[in-house]
Amino acid sequence: MLARFVIAVFATLLVVAASNRDDVAAMLQQSRKDMEPSQLQMTQADSWENMALGRLMLKVKEECLSSTQLCLPALIEARHGVWPYVQAELGKELKPYEPRSFTADFASTRLKDEVCHGKTFFLLHVWKAVGWGAMQNLGKLAGTYQRHNLEAWHNDLLAEDCQNVSHPSTFTFVRNPLARFISGYAQLEHYHQEAMEHRKNFPPNPVLNHLTGKPGSVGRAKQFLDRFFVDGVLRDGHVRPQSEFFVKPYGSKCFLAVDFVGKTENVVEDWKRFLESQQCHVITQFNLTKGRHENSIGTKQALADAAEIGGASSFVELQSAAKESMEAQLFQGAYLRALCWLYLVDYVMFSYDLPRGCDHPHMLHIAHLANISVSDS
Repeated sequence: MLARFVIAVFATLLVVAASNRDDVAAMLQQSRKDMEPSQLQMTQADSWENMALGRLMLKVKEECLSSTQLCLPALIEARHGVWPYVQAELGKELKPYEPRSFTADFASTRLKDEVCHGKTFFLLHVWKAVGWGAMQNLGKLAGTYQRHNLEAWHNDLLAEDCQNVSHPSTFTFVRNPLARFISGYAQLEHYHQEAMEHRKNFPPNPVLNHLTGKPGSVGRAKQFLDRFFVDGVLRDGHVRPQSEFFVKPYGSKCFLAVDFVGKTENVVEDWKRFLESQQCHVITQFNLTKGRHENSIGTKQALADAAEIGGASSFVELQSAAKESMEAQLFQGAYLRALCWLYLVDYVMFSYDLPRGCDHPHMLHIAHLANISVSDS
């Protein structure tokens, strides 16, 4: 039944042009009006499946924000739930690669009593979401911090390392999923180029060795997109869904939930809000110049073009000469819609509006359940 519904959607070239951010239900109703009456017949089985997927997304949000042991199973179930839509958008059969635990790195520091009541802060580093900048700003606040990289050290925190500390409080920052994906790709290409030129002593992502064309070209970006739906470009953390960072973020023996999730887009305000929530005596201004990575604007633009992301200038630093033409385009690429399905858990979990063009009726219904909308820019 679901397959017939999806085929009907593509056959009619459904396009939802909605600018009302506050009424997702109205957008869904309008999208149905644009279809032939015979195509509006959604079976009860489809309706229940749609409702079940929406509730599953909310379950992911609840379990993963609390960093429970049910986070990973919920993520895996959600990936299988969206995969038929991903395949339909790409027009090919692909085996779904399942989410895995990803312990990246985090920072910890104990603040002085006169700064913040002697509390111990844990900062979860979500890659490509102001992580390095947050670490350096944390160091500025506390005077110092310790960086933990459990995956690189093949080590683990002991329970007492995180439980027997003074007033532990954990926080992190996340980012618009699509903006982060574009930035993550640009970062990987930058790292790859540095490794090829022997300017850095770390191996490049092996997948990028097999991509053809010049970095920054549309053809090369399309190759990256095709590979991403096969294995997440070998599950690289720069483009891995942010929700997976919440699976055992501090190791298998240290169960700390993330108390505060700020957004990169509002990092200055959210940094201040976090410190105020901890009743800190010292409220520092977040320094946006700290911890920036080098990457290529041209590479970001190539990926945006490859995915037919016409509105990318709203969240990618495009050159001024390209802004006007890019803003005039619409979100209507199959790659974009497939990315929205794969990253839907992140949009729901962190309450980000969907991009224009991600307008499948089932997706809009899930967005309505999660109280998110479709961006009008």
